[in-house]
Amino acid sequence: MNTITVNLHQNSPTSSLLTFGEHELIIDRPIDKGGQNQGPMGGQVLLMSVGGCFCSTLYAAAQAREIVVEDLKLSIHGTLSEGLPKRFQEISLEVLEVQCSHPEEFAKLLKIAENGCIAVNTIKQGLDFKVTN
Repeated sequence: MNTITVNLHQNSPTSSLLTFGEHELIIDRPIDKGGQNQGPMGGQVLLMSVGGCFCSTLYAAAQAREIVVEDLKLSIHGTLSEGLPKRFQEISLEVLEVQCSHPEEFAKLLKIAENGCIAVNTIKQGLDFKVTN
């Protein structure tokens, strides 16, 4: 089984430094929620992950079909639940703008990306979650 690993180290009383390969990201809470606003919240990173994974899958599908996709702009919306525990009850991706060399194929590329994205598949199908000490 293949595994993707991200490591975390406490960065401040409210933030964490995540490292993955050669990359780093600080996750924090906003000031109005008791944080120092040193980086995005975890929920925002989840939405960024969905958008980034979706797009990289879409770009790969386009390249495999020799379709040029440029200037793609998406908005990723996470609707929060009303009750506790807080969670996203819905995540949606909205295409705001795109230039595509074969516009008639773009809807197919969106479906391929939705079906091939690790993040989207995980959210749609659920997963086992465990914490160990």
